[in-house]
Amino acid sequence: MRSQLPPDVASAIRSYLRVADRVLPGGIIACAVTGSIALGAYRPGRSDIDLVAVIADECRTRPDLLRRLRLLHLSQVPRLVVGAARGRGVSACCNTVFIAESEVRRPVTEIPPIASHTGEIFDPKGAFDVNPVIWKELVDGGITVRGRPIAEWEVNAQPETLRPWVSTNLREYWTPLAAQLRVRPSSTPGTLLRRLVTSPRGLSAGTVAWCVLGPARMHHTLITGEIISKEEAGRRALTAFPQHAPITEVALAKVRGARIPSAPSRRQWRGLTASAMEDIIAAALG
Repeated sequence: MRSQLPPDVASAIRSYLRVADRVLPGGIIACAVTGSIALGAYRPGRSDIDLVAVIADECRTRPDLLRRLRLLHLSQVPRLVVGAARGRGVSACCNTVFIAESEVRRPVTEIPPIASHTGEIFDPKGAFDVNPVIWKELVDGGITVRGRPIAEWEVNAQPETLRPWVSTNLREYWTPLAAQLRVRPSSTPGTLLRRLVTSPRGLSAGTVAWCVLGPARMHHTLITGEIISKEEAGRRALTAFPQHAPITEVALAKVRGARIPSAPSRRQWRGLTASAMEDIIAAALG
């Protein structure tokens, strides 16, 4: 493992790759870390571990490939259970996107992912994280944990697509999510995130952090072309959007593992989060 990895991360990845080698011998020929670790924002016991794994082409056509990748995902269940018991949710787990060896050099928007898993979810058809944002993290700060150095992967992050991709993501994902916060709370079935933002019980601090800091990161990327962590985005949002400082402080406290501020009260979180999202998105899209 590279020395840049925190000890708990190095241990978790070693364990994960040992299981991968048992479940799919010779399958993962290269692997690198992105996310908070690549951004220098990892928090032990709170951050998850984001990986890009390259599958050998000779394994790509195995009829049982997806079943074996599911088994690898299931190896994370004990870590998920412990994390949930300690109030960490899906943090401290390896979240992985799988791509084929022959696809590594293709432009990122043209790579067909093999599969992915994030937290308790296994996606046998795709991987959201195969996108220009994550590939920029990979190029700028990714850490190789198996195989050749990333510089030798010859990845094509398509920097010219970064801002258009972010703008589309703000319009198609974050804008509707902000609108859902304005919907009358109900127990109507829907996606997990929709249930979280419309729950009659109100928002959790984790949902506030996701909803406020996600658009704040996108805002910074559109302005500067750089990728920053959730915590850094929150700090910058305090300056750029001081009118939303109270709810931003709630989001930052959650990310930092600090005590959640007593004000604003939880019953105000939904409206304040929606307002912050709307203003940040409007400023980002100009």
